[in-house]
Amino acid sequence: MNRRQFFASSGAAALASAPPAASAAAPPVLMKLGCQSSPTNERHVAYLARYGVRNICGYPQIADGRLYATVEELNRMLEIAHKYSVSVDCIAPPFLASSHIDHEAHPAIMLAQSPERDRDIESLQTLIRNCAAVGIPSIKYNMSILGVLRLPTRTPGRGDAAYSTWRLSEAHPSSPLTRAGHVDADAAWERITYFLDHVIPVANEYKIRMACHPHD
Repeated sequence: MNRRQFFASSGAAALASAPPAASAAAPPVLMKLGCQSSPTNERHVAYLARYGVRNICGYPQIADGRLYATVEELNRMLEIAHKYSVSVDCIAPPFLASSHIDHEAHPAIMLAQSPERDRDIESLQTLIRNCAAVGIPSIKYNMSILGVLRLPTRTPGRGDAAYSTWRLSEAHPSSPLTRAGHVDADAAWERITYFLDHVIPVANEYKIRMACHPHD
């Protein structure tokens, strides 16, 4: 029996054309493919969109060495993202990065330097207000002295992947102190608390999430 005769005689044709049984509603998608690479310019956003990235951390182009983006600068970044149907879900300020304190141009918050840290915090407060004005919901930041620590060797992973690795037991015992000197837990928490006490009330007022990138 050929295929056409089989479908005609067996009723399989009716079964094949019947709609599938309704399945249970799929659970909501809670994880999205995103990226936090920079810069947030037209070429890079087009590249991300080409490979299906629709949610990003933005890096606005800031003039004059300011530590905050203006409303106009944020809107220019958003216009580029919207052109490629990309959502800017958070932004990163031009300081408080995951960098080594000796390489950081604006270290005052993590060094507890006054009045410089108060000026830097004031810039972040301005950035919070400007993000609220343009509809950017979140700002990510780091509170780092040592940056991202890595050993020169890598650890084999799945397939042929190799992982960045850090083990304190393998660190060089004579590594010099940073310009922060010796910072114990109490001093580190005092600096973090000072920052949060001055920033989080403003973030709450303007309904902006402050997303601290955890330090390993």
